[in-house]
Amino acid sequence: MTRRTVARIAIFAFIIVVLAFFVLAIVNAWNATNGQLPSLGRLTVAGLLWGAGLLAAAYGWTTLLGTDHRLVHAAAFLVAQLGKYAPGGVVQATSQVGLARSAGVPVSRGVTALTVLSLTQVVGGATWAIVLAAAWTDANPFLRVLIVVGAIALLALVDRRWMVWALRRIPRTRDSSDSLVPAQPAILRAYASGVFLVGAVSVAYLVMLASFGSVDNPWLVIGAYAAAWTIGFAAVPIPAGFGLREAVLVGILHGMFPASVIVAASVFLRIAQLVVEGILAAISSHRVRPSRLREIT
Repeated sequence: MTRRTVARIAIFAFIIVVLAFFVLAIVNAWNATNGQLPSLGRLTVAGLLWGAGLLAAAYGWTTLLGTDHRLVHAAAFLVAQLGKYAPGGVVQATSQVGLARSAGVPVSRGVTALTVLSLTQVVGGATWAIVLAAAWTDANPFLRVLIVVGAIALLALVDRRWMVWALRRIPRTRDSSDSLVPAQPAILRAYASGVFLVGAVSVAYLVMLASFGSVDNPWLVIGAYAAAWTIGFAAVPIPAGFGLREAVLVGILHGMFPASVIVAASVFLRIAQLVVEGILAAISSHRVRPSRLREIT
């Protein structure tokens, strides 16, 4: 059996596992809401919001790479998104950096740019935590102050000097030279794309949750999902932060809706996200075909 055949079998098995996982999640969400589903309109709006967020993130990625063929790199980013559902957080990262390398970007630059993008997305998500602290009036005052202080402290990473300091303490970028770190304007643009990404997906969750009843405090929902998304994103070994993200949501929103409904809304949003990611990957895949990548290197 050749290596290519083994790879194809592994990919096929992975797709089957992912599909089975989502079918089970849909069944559980269906049971939790007694068969009540979000309308097609709400699913569409949520999907469009997530799609807009992904396009913003793709822009941040191409800005950090700072090279030509930006459409190719943006397409590679969108194609690599499906890899985040694999355990360990390795498939997406290796795919993204590998496709960038195939388009002429050195591995060291690709790894550094990917790490900077991840950090700016975390900082972007943490910025929305200020909204959570303001809207979460039932929380302990000390916890709310701690959230704000933490969010403000993370903003330091937007400064290139602190970004360089942080990269030199991360194992995979410890040996990166100063010249590999993107310029300050690129870091600021990537941070802005991260703020937009997290804000868009948080509003998408609000749209899903509102399918099951009136939402009295929409800013709390947006802030809660932003925090849940950021924590799930930072938890690299957990595929797409599944489970952890829902636990954070339940912990913050438990007095607003039953836990089963909070989780079900998250599952329905994930389904909309997966559909959008699949569509964008399919649309973009022709730009990252090996034959096309060889033409630009």
